[in-house]
Amino acid sequence: MPRTPRRDSPGAWHHVMNRGIARRTVFESSRDVRYLLACLAREVRAGHIELHAFAVMTTHFHLLVRSRDGALSQVMQRATNDYVRWFNRRRERDGPLFRGRFRSYRVDSFEYRRSLVEYIDSNPVTAGLAAAPELYRHCSAWHYARKDGPAWLEREWVEARVRAATGGGEYEPGAYGDAFDSTASAPLAHIVERRIELNSRAPDPLDDLLGSAPDRVVDWMKRKADLADGVGVAVPVCDAGVVSSLVELARRERGAWNLQVARKAACAWRSLHVALLRELCGSSWQEVALRTGLDIQTAIRAHRNHVRALVAVPDYADAINRIGVAALSRCFTDRGRGAAARRLGRIGSARDDGSMRIEAGAGIQQN
Repeated sequence: MPRTPRRDSPGAWHHVMNRGIARRTVFESSRDVRYLLACLAREVRAGHIELHAFAVMTTHFHLLVRSRDGALSQVMQRATNDYVRWFNRRRERDGPLFRGRFRSYRVDSFEYRRSLVEYIDSNPVTAGLAAAPELYRHCSAWHYARKDGPAWLEREWVEARVRAATGGGEYEPGAYGDAFDSTASAPLAHIVERRIELNSRAPDPLDDLLGSAPDRVVDWMKRKADLADGVGVAVPVCDAGVVSSLVELARRERGAWNLQVARKAACAWRSLHVALLRELCGSSWQEVALRTGLDIQTAIRAHRNHVRALVAVPDYADAINRIGVAALSRCFTDRGRGAAARRLGRIGSARDDGSMRIEAGAGIQQN
């Protein structure tokens, strides 16, 4: 089966990641990390990519890059192949090191790009490699917590976001957390991982859905209903767990609720739950059935009732809009903004000699 071509073009942004085969350790020392970054720096100097954010852990790495000439596949192939040859040569081993072709997701949404920086920053903390991202040497947050950094790290976009958040004319490292909350939530992590897994080619609606229009979610769903019948999986913009919890909360508050949109009454909560999972979470019919406890054909019928109710039942449209907006806020805008800024107050205790303070027994060796 042929590989799906990557959606790359000059100027496109991408989330790039790769993991060791069988989740084995692929970065055993700081020297290993530095060599991978040197391979990427070579591509930056050659004018092929811009590197805006990164985190390198023991078993995998994440990058936020901008493809300058639309040749991301060749760039990553050169960089990772060079690293694997170097790693194998030093350890007198042969064979593959990474699990295969690197994974990537094209980033066309401004809000998703900003959220990706937060997700990437949070990886060392989630992995137990450091108490905070700015204390982990092999993460871009380390450099953004300081005035200066390596020439291969493109800082302009991130620093511009920080200046916009603070209203200041000069970049202040201590204000990094005002624009980027490095305590990315589990729901955001699920959305990022889901997107890179699906690698959907559909347009990203996230910026529009997080806009200021009060009926933005239901209006978007109505436009989708006019174009299709719910067969295609949407780009995930919400976490399924968050959506299910909000639907259950609303159901407990209101109680039983039926729709009169077909020959017999249909459960409004069932249709609403199915539609939100399908449209906002990008869930397959199998995943919808598993989470709702329905069989697939019943879930499909519930979605058809949803499409009818969007137009015919104003109360239903209002409810799905309110729950959808709440789910989006829970996943993207209510994640404790400013927590990272408070942590950055501890930056004076961080050591600038390149060493890492890591929990006992974890992390990358220094050599």
